[in-house]
Amino acid sequence: MKVLKWLLIVVVALLVGVIGAGFVLPDTAHVERSVVINARPATVYTVLNGFRQFDKWSPWAGLDPNATYTVEGPLMGVGAKQSWRSDDPSVGAGSQEILESVPNQKIVMALVFEGFASENRASYLLQPEGEATRLLWTYDSTFHGNLLGRYFGLMMDGMLGPDYERGLVALKTLVESLPATDISDLQISLETVDSHPMLYISGSAGPDEARDVLGAIYGRIGAFMAERQLQQAAPPIAITRAYDDETRAWQFDAALLPDRSEVDVPELSEIRLGQTYGGAVLTVLNTGPYTEMETLYTRLTAFREIAGLQDNGDSWEQYLTDPSTTPPQQAQTRVYWPVK
Repeated sequence: MKVLKWLLIVVVALLVGVIGAGFVLPDTAHVERSVVINARPATVYTVLNGFRQFDKWSPWAGLDPNATYTVEGPLMGVGAKQSWRSDDPSVGAGSQEILESVPNQKIVMALVFEGFASENRASYLLQPEGEATRLLWTYDSTFHGNLLGRYFGLMMDGMLGPDYERGLVALKTLVESLPATDISDLQISLETVDSHPMLYISGSAGPDEARDVLGAIYGRIGAFMAERQLQQAAPPIAITRAYDDETRAWQFDAALLPDRSEVDVPELSEIRLGQTYGGAVLTVLNTGPYTEMETLYTRLTAFREIAGLQDNGDSWEQYLTDPSTTPPQQAQTRVYWPVK
């Protein structure tokens, strides 16, 4: 009996010691790893500012081929969210959501792991190094007094650090394989636009005649609208239906947007009634000569590829200024590119 008594005392003492030690352990854990990527900060930031590219470099993406992943919220930026669920306990279930996004500098995410009460944050911190970028990937947990969590925190660096290292190697490979086009000063935004009735005429033109061809078409549609007492609800648009890179021949639908949807269009008229696209778009404003638009499209295409976004319809241009009265350097054209 004395042996059992002393054994019980030892066990209790150990438990008290373990619990007591737990209270003096740190209530937080921190892990960080870094890598230098041979790409500009804007490129690295664009890859990370959403989850369309995440599974291509994530160190956890291949752990369970049967895991389900769901992306919701905006395609990029604050509110973009990825959730996952797996029967494999090494993957589990949870979510990550972007809370803060500072262009080309910082992204902060909240991470939730099902079954764990800790508060978790992950951050990407970007610093330029010449033409390259130093990326610091951090992870922070706060355990709010949970003793098991505090002991778990002691092992955090050894458990998570190697995953971070593998992920950064894969991320470096991915980013350095993407277009090297400089998108640093591209003032691009992600928006959601509504569909709207449009009156349009299909046409084609080369770069030297596009302005005159569009002007003539808008004149005919404008006369059609005036006869029916229709007003323009927005500036003119031209939807690209096809473009030949070699000949630079452009096929388009030139359209005006009427203020009413009930429009009687004669069956044999060259004018057609349709609907514009509604949904997510990348949009960017060009101020300057229309001859600069080809460069803008090259950069916009690079941005879409870097972000991992897919085309979701034909792009279009909206002409915010009248070319007949506006100097070329002051001309404003907004480009819309449907994405998903």
